[in-house]
Amino acid sequence: MRRHLAKHWILIILFVTILYGLGAMTLLSTNTSEVSELENRQLASFPKLNRKDLLSGRYFQGITDYYADHFTHRERLLMVSKTIEAYRGTQGEDQVEIVLASNEDAYNPPIEVQEVVMHQEEHKPISSVYDLNQRVVNFASEDIERFSDMNPLEVEEVDNDKILEQLKITDDDTLVGQRKNSLLIIEDTIYEIFGYSNSACEYYASAINQFAESFDDQMSVYSIVVPSHIEFLKSEKYRSLADSQADAINAINQAFIDPIIPVHIYDALGEHIDEYLYFRSDHHWTALGAYYAYTVFADKIGDNAYGLDQFEKTEIEGFLGYLYNKNFNRNVKSNPDTVEVYHPFVESEYTITTQGNRTINLDLINMNYAKKSNKYMVFLSGDNPLAVIDTNLDNGRKILVFKDSYGNAFVPYLTSHYDEIHIIDPRHYKKGAVTYAKEQGIDEVLFLNSAVVVAGNKGFSNHIKRVSY
Repeated sequence: MRRHLAKHWILIILFVTILYGLGAMTLLSTNTSEVSELENRQLASFPKLNRKDLLSGRYFQGITDYYADHFTHRERLLMVSKTIEAYRGTQGEDQVEIVLASNEDAYNPPIEVQEVVMHQEEHKPISSVYDLNQRVVNFASEDIERFSDMNPLEVEEVDNDKILEQLKITDDDTLVGQRKNSLLIIEDTIYEIFGYSNSACEYYASAINQFAESFDDQMSVYSIVVPSHIEFLKSEKYRSLADSQADAINAINQAFIDPIIPVHIYDALGEHIDEYLYFRSDHHWTALGAYYAYTVFADKIGDNAYGLDQFEKTEIEGFLGYLYNKNFNRNVKSNPDTVEVYHPFVESEYTITTQGNRTINLDLINMNYAKKSNKYMVFLSGDNPLAVIDTNLDNGRKILVFKDSYGNAFVPYLTSHYDEIHIIDPRHYKKGAVTYAKEQGIDEVLFLNSAVVVAGNKGFSNHIKRVSY
């Protein structure tokens, strides 16, 4: 009996030592990284204390997120986890695997919905190292109590149903999101399995309609919806796992009001699909895929597209993209992608406005990212709220591009046609885009986004509506 109790005590002491040891190592860690290159995302920063966040629970969730993102040796542990996860899936014939989305990957709701979830989870018992860290920090942060005493405020009850209704999130959208995040892996290529809903397609069209209606007939509004890689799979057996992106794009185009001009790039991509139009390890198209879309767009605006041989080409080897980082497939790793860059021949100045509202001048093709893991960011230096390209064409033509990350490889081709190119990423832009366009004297607008982003759920469209004033 005594030996049995001693064994239990040893296990308890060992468990507590590891638990508090990891917590202490995390608290004492000097890791100040702001970006996870492995996951290609910004890590959480330590939250600033203010009354609103304190009372809503967002402040404490921010602390949890911070320590979850800065947990000691997190990148190494994540690497081990991903390596193990790479064995998950259904191995089939022809080196084919289907990886279903986990609950964690299934659906990334808008921030407002996450706030509701945080409020609901605030009173859960401590059950992990992350939660332990939160307790330690709360205990150490005695100023919180003083702050609350000095800033009394009644907590407003959160109406979850009302918020969900306002965001128009439906069960149908959630199911589409789950399907979207599942992967199909064939030999050395990873495909996102595409799903869409008619309501999401119509909602995206209504967001662009709303923007266009703000300009009467004075603005030319174009729309390009980019199909993803799986749409062009030659094997009907595996392509049938996904919904038809041609149908989704058609549903969007049919819901546009008259002034909006759909630009059909689907056939142009299909005609060249045997070329290197999509990455094998990433969800984006290549600069060559973007080029064929550019040729169609140039024709639509009444210009002639320039030939590829007129652009200087650079190749950046060793790119393993976002989809690889979700799965760590060994076949993909053994055959990494090459980022091909076609440098614009028109001289220009490129200025970005960051999420911190800083203005920075950069190279339009930022080769510093050629040395980073996410080499696709050589195009426009990634996604920023606002960016402006000022070329030396001096032809008076100005265009505003609303885009997701697919637009990054496309926009450099526009420097051959426009005096000014203004670029807005509605996910990050905080001001009124209609007001901005009028102030800048812009008379052409292009919405260029991927079908995966705009047809799978309504989150991206909500951002367009949010800034359409």
